[in-house]
Amino acid sequence: MRKFLLAPSLFTVMAAAQTAPLTPAQALSRLWSGPVQAEWFSPDFLTQVPLNTIQAQFSSIGQAYGAFVRAEESGGQWRLVFERGSLLVTSFGVDAQGRVTTFGAVPAAQAPVSLSDAQKQLGQDVLGRLFAADPLDLSLLSPEFLLVIPEAELRLSVGRLRERLGALREVTATDMGWRLVFERGAVPVSLLQVGPDGKITGLRFLPPEFDLTSVAQARDAFAALPGRVSLLVQQVGGPTLTELNASRPLAVGSTFKLAVLGEVQAQVSAGRLRWNDEIELTDARRSLPSGTLQDAPAGSRYTVADLARRMISMSDNTATDLLLERVGRSGVEARLGQSAIPSTREAFALKNPVNADLLRAYRAAGLNRPARRDVLAQAATAPLPPASAFTHGPLAADVEWFVSTRRLCTLMADVAASPVTQINPGVAVREDFGQVSFKGGSEPGVMNLTTQVTTKAGQRLCVSATWNDARALDEGTFMGLYGSLLRLLR
Repeated sequence: MRKFLLAPSLFTVMAAAQTAPLTPAQALSRLWSGPVQAEWFSPDFLTQVPLNTIQAQFSSIGQAYGAFVRAEESGGQWRLVFERGSLLVTSFGVDAQGRVTTFGAVPAAQAPVSLSDAQKQLGQDVLGRLFAADPLDLSLLSPEFLLVIPEAELRLSVGRLRERLGALREVTATDMGWRLVFERGAVPVSLLQVGPDGKITGLRFLPPEFDLTSVAQARDAFAALPGRVSLLVQQVGGPTLTELNASRPLAVGSTFKLAVLGEVQAQVSAGRLRWNDEIELTDARRSLPSGTLQDAPAGSRYTVADLARRMISMSDNTATDLLLERVGRSGVEARLGQSAIPSTREAFALKNPVNADLLRAYRAAGLNRPARRDVLAQAATAPLPPASAFTHGPLAADVEWFVSTRRLCTLMADVAASPVTQINPGVAVREDFGQVSFKGGSEPGVMNLTTQVTTKAGQRLCVSATWNDARALDEGTFMGLYGSLLRLLR
């Protein structure tokens, strides 16, 4: 899952077009081989992220992590190794000319480094001055920082924090970072970089921590969000602790992949499929990110176990579609309680504005399963949209996977013992629980987080929350509420 960032995002780029295809390691290494150049990127990518913004982001990454060392692959995931840390590649795509079309990366977990007393004090002083002022004292921020995070976006983010948490009371420091303590909660600061001139060059927040004292209070906080919200907290196989519209199907994005995993697991148990069976990647099954398999060579073969791991831990869409084709849709649809679900590729194609006729036919089909199947068959070969199509808010919001939080908890219970659900803990702090199984999903206007935890006392709980809205979601607030609820249950 993405973190709530108030800092330069980790975008990267692709090397210039080559006469011979580059290996993934070469392509990733070339991103850091010299000054950033416009011809490294597709026009669509530069529409989303202007060149000067990319240059500033690279500068910020260099300041934070030092010189680039190498790109390495382990277990199907690429890691960019620098002198002072690593980035995990979450998505990576290039076009036929070798220009970057998509890239995502997040900081890799690393051994904590304790802050010195001087660093703690500096952080308290700088953060205190920045957030005590209303409006913000922008003179404390470097020009490079403001180039990446525009003033209007910065003021909006901080305004949301103050609206939710109240006025700043104090800034505290620990060996690992700082906490902005507000009237009704706190915000951990995991990264603070200050240049020689005393101006902030990098700043990263973790999701806010709300002062929740009961699950009923958490329910009220979720209910106060705009749009449509669903929440369920229940003991696995036992009573419900709290709920809000828990039986209402809402769009859940990639969390539907729990049903795909459940069907794969069931077919393996029935002897119809084996974890070491191999599935071949074809051009017809390439989807869009998240994930990395969309850029793998046609003819590459992957085991069912590998595809399942990619589908859940990295939310790889191409891996999902390969598994969905192998197990068939009827069993997955039965688990979701839906009829004629799209693959991820088909969903992207239906959202593509150039395929408007297909979208109209899809909507006209309604609940007519054969008619909808016919439309999906056409969508399977229709053009995919550029990434820029999703930069202006929700797009064709009715093309989704609609599932209630009650059903999601049932789906999670079926697969929570699978190791692939325990790789990525999501918002939960793994150390707070005996076991954490997680899957989430999001697109513009859609977010779901579903977690099954086993407490240190041995109690198994499921927490599933969904938020849909026609406007952009405040994902930091949503994840903060969800994380605070999990802390309450530990």
